[in-house]
Amino acid sequence: MSNTTKQKLIDRLLELPAEIEVAEEAALQAHSRLVTAKELILWKEDSLLLTENGPITGKNAETRAAQVRSFTKNEREALADAEMELKNASSRLERLHVEFKALRAVADLLKVPA
Repeated sequence: MSNTTKQKLIDRLLELPAEIEVAEEAALQAHSRLVTAKELILWKEDSLLLTENGPITGKNAETRAAQVRSFTKNEREALADAEMELKNASSRLERLHVEFKALRAVADLLKVPA
C-alpha cells in the first residue's frame, strides 16, 4: 500500500468520529420529531373525540375511527415523514459505523508484518 493511500486511510479514520457525531445528533433530532409527531396525533385525536358537539359524530367505533383519520390526515402525513427521516438518519449513522469499523480493520491489517 502506498504512503498516499495510507495517509488517505488515516485522514478518513480521523474524520469519521466527527461525522458519526453529526449523524448521531441528526438521528436524535429525527427521533425527537417522531415523538412530537406521535404526541400531536394523539392530542388531535383526543381533542376531536372529547369535544362536545365536535365534528366526530359516528355512532360506532369504526365510523368514529374513520372520521378521526379524515381529520388527522396532515398529522399522519407528518408522522410518516418523521418516520422516514428517522430511518434515513439511522441508516446513515449505521453506514458510518460500518465504514469506521472496516477502516479500523484495514489499519489493523497494515500493522501486521508481511
